[in-house]
Amino acid sequence: MNDTQKLLAIQQELEQIGERLGAIFTIDHPQFNDVFEDIGAAGYYIQEAGYRLNAAIKTVKGDGESEHESTN
Repeated sequence: MNDTQKLLAIQQELEQIGERLGAIFTIDHPQFNDVFEDIGAAGYYIQEAGYRLNAAIKTVKGDGESEHESTN
């Protein structure tokens, strides 16, 4: 398994974790209101990690811009 495949596997695992969190704490869960903010934050950071992994995958493949290039 090469580096790109490893990163893709991690990205997929993160997506699955996000889905599992959402499936546990549905709107009708008795503790939904108690955990809403924390689960929402966790979901946000999981999504951000996925975006960062996607950028790393592009870099590893050689078809992504560096952060410096994308801001100019």
